[in-house]
Parts: sequence; C-alpha cells; structure tokens
Amino acid sequence: MVTTVIFDMDGVLVDSQKLQYKAYNTVLTNYGFPIPAKDWVLWIHHSMGGNEWIKRNNLPLDPHRIREEKKIIYDRLIDEEMELKPGVRELIGLLKKNNYRLCIASASRKESIDRIVGKFHLEDAFEYLLSDRDVTLPKPHPHIFLEAARLMGAEPNECVVIEDSLAGLKAAKSAQMKCIICPDIWDGDNTIEYPGADIIVNSLEDVTLDMMTG
Repeated sequence: MVTTVIFDMDGVLVDSQKLQYKAYNTVLTNYGFPIPAKDWVLWIHHSMGGNEWIKRNNLPLDPHRIREEKKIIYDRLIDEEMELKPGVRELIGLLKKNNYRLCIASASRKESIDRIVGKFHLEDAFEYLLSDRDVTLPKPHPHIFLEAARLMGAEPNECVVIEDSLAGLKAAKSAQMKCIICPDIWDGDNTIEYPGADIIVNSLEDVTLDMMTG
C-alpha cells in the first residue's frame, strides 16, 4: 500500500531549468564561454554536471568559482522569475486530502530548496526537504530516495517517486520504488526516452489517485 509520495523539485514542482540555464549561461558568457542550449540538455538530463562539462570542453575555468557566482544570480532569479509548474497546488491538495505523506528529494542545494518552498508557502505540504548533499552519493544512485523513505518511516514499495530526469528515474528504480515521470521539455527537446518508467504524464495535472496504487 502506497503511503508516501516523493517529489523531485527542479522541473517537477517548479519551472526552474530555464532559470538554471540563464544563471549558468550568464556566468559562463561573462568569461567568454557561453553554454549552448544543446549542451544544457545533456547537462540536466544525463547528470553531466558543471565540472564534467568544463573539463570536456577544456575550458580554463574554476568550477567552484563558477558555481558560487551562479548561485548569486540563481537566488535572485528564484525571487524574481520562478513559477510553479501547472497542477502543483492541486496535486498536493489532492494527495494531502487522501492522507498521503509528502517529501522532496532534490539534487538542488538545500538553500535553494528552502528558498523555493518558502517563496510558494509550501512548508506545510512536505514533511522533509532532502538534498543530494544529505547523502553520500547523488542521483542516479538510490541513496536520496532510500533516505527519504527511512525518514518517512516507509518501505520502498510504499513510495511513489515523481521525477522528470533520467537520473531521477534510475535512482527511483534502483531504490525499488514506483516512478511517475513528468518530462520537463527543454528548448523543444522531446526526444528523451524513459525506459523503466511506470507511468509517463505530460503534466502534473494528469496525475490521478489511481496512479498511486495502480
């Protein structure tokens, strides 16, 4: 019996990828190395990561400095431009009304998670807010989802994960959890496939209670 729903955040709850891209691209452009949108697709969907992208392109940049400068811009964009994805409040309300327990397990840093949850006044919706930094290994490893289940007092087969990325899907299935994929289409790219996903929806507006158990 499913008791717990674990949400990814970026691309699932909030329309953040365009802002992540804008923040990183602003910093990299300032150094003379703008990141093409096609590279960003690889970055977000295949967990390439900033360090790997910089090394792959043999750029004379300090990844730590790039991240720190990006954080400043991204935090401002959260406050000024970030929006919830369609159907978020309605789905949260539906799940809470039917006694499902909710938490967030995100690859974002904890400060961003707290900032976003606070902006949209979702503090009462989620019992725990987990970041990859709270576990030893990030997605696609299953650690963050297993830790979420532990904190929620649930077994893996009692959890449903809602994700948008391949890394998140792999992490959920490795944790032996059901996974609903809600793709976050970036720059018109709808070519990503999600092998092993239990259900694929176009929007959170399409998620139903039957999907939690069926």
